[in-house]
Amino acid sequence: MVVASPKPRKKVMILCAGDAKSMRLGFSDFKLSSKFWRQVERIISELPESVKLTWIGREVESFNGCSIMSPEYWLVLRECIVKAVDVEGCSGILVLHDLATLTYSSAAMSFLLYGLPAAVVFTGLMKNIELAERDVWENLTGGLMLFEKGVADGVHLYFHGDILKPLRSIMIKTSGRHPFVESDAAYQYDVPFLPKGISYNSLMKAVSIGVLPLFPGLDSSFLDSMLGSGVHALVLEHDGAELAVGEGFAGGLVESLRNAHVRGIVVVAISKCSGRDIHKLSAEIRAAGVISGGYITREAMLGKLYALLGVELKQNQIREFIEG
Repeated sequence: MVVASPKPRKKVMILCAGDAKSMRLGFSDFKLSSKFWRQVERIISELPESVKLTWIGREVESFNGCSIMSPEYWLVLRECIVKAVDVEGCSGILVLHDLATLTYSSAAMSFLLYGLPAAVVFTGLMKNIELAERDVWENLTGGLMLFEKGVADGVHLYFHGDILKPLRSIMIKTSGRHPFVESDAAYQYDVPFLPKGISYNSLMKAVSIGVLPLFPGLDSSFLDSMLGSGVHALVLEHDGAELAVGEGFAGGLVESLRNAHVRGIVVVAISKCSGRDIHKLSAEIRAAGVISGGYITREAMLGKLYALLGVELKQNQIREFIEG
């Protein structure tokens, strides 16, 4: 795969996304005549004279009644970003996003916007915008400076001066400085690995994906309830390099997994550990249709499954592009 080279971006969209209430902003604050946008204009006017950026401000259009936690949200966000590039002519998009789900959305967009001829930078704020120690302007300014200095096509995460890879990024705290770090887990991808033909303009449908940590005492009735909730896929999280029937994973669960596979539900197992051993599934669990996702982060796995299921790939194809 050819890695894109950094280059300056001269026309930038500042896109307000995520849950406005979680960002400590009311919906009226997103109107272009609002105090918020006047502050944005002032901050940009105070940048060094050498910074030559043309910018426009937008909010993510109403989510058609869906919330940031709904399966449709990522497709709405994707559409807004693609429109910024294809219709508005922007080469850079700075996404101001809710903090709690920032790593999830940036990882998902890495897959859903694959091949987009533009740079997308996700950032946000930890402190209320009305507080003296607010950090939104620091993050906004830093993100804009990235576009001026040069940033490669693709999706990036910027916060408190840190530039992170979304497919490795995890959130470790909700206060203080530097809330995100990059996972050093083995076999973690830095760039999306997707089938040929899937790109930012591929037609996609909304899908529902569940996550379930494996714990001692988990029984088949609990697993069956989740698998019967309407999810298209389920991510199983466990500790260790191998998933096998034994302590914390009862044999009765295998039959539930086998039935889920027959019904077309994709089940992927990932390890939360960062060990260097090869990730393995026992023969019994693998025969039940479970796919080994290795040490990939939960955020990246959700985004990848969303893209693969969104274009309606079959189970065997999904296995190839997760285990391959």
